[in-house]
Amino acid sequence: MKWSKESCLNLINEYQKYPVSWNPKDLMYFSKNKKIDAWAQIGRNLNIDTEEAKKKMISLSGSFRREKTKTKNSFGTRKDRKEIYASKWFAYESMQFMNDRDDPRPSINTSNTSNENISDDIKMNETLLLLLMIN
Repeated sequence: MKWSKESCLNLINEYQKYPVSWNPKDLMYFSKNKKIDAWAQIGRNLNIDTEEAKKKMISLSGSFRREKTKTKNSFGTRKDRKEIYASKWFAYESMQFMNDRDDPRPSINTSNTSNENISDDIKMNETLLLLLMIN
């Protein structure tokens, strides 16, 4: 398939609608079946082959990381504002939703060891395990 800028942007917009496929903070992110379902739906919505959509999204994500790194690295090394790198890549703004995908998740506060908090943590973990087992 020939990918135009418009078809790439359509793919990115559709991909954004399914955080299970790109956001590690999503509760179902580690469910292989949920990811397969999300990609199947993306393919149906865009009327394209699922595997081809995945390959293109991997390529677009790599380009986004490259542009993001260039921008980040330009801040610390240059003093003149004119020398800060500003991406002109067509999909850079559309993929901003992926900016925080690699940020660490909030940690669980283990310093407060009251029975109530421990019980809540156990219930939450049991619920998450049940959800993953169902899928």
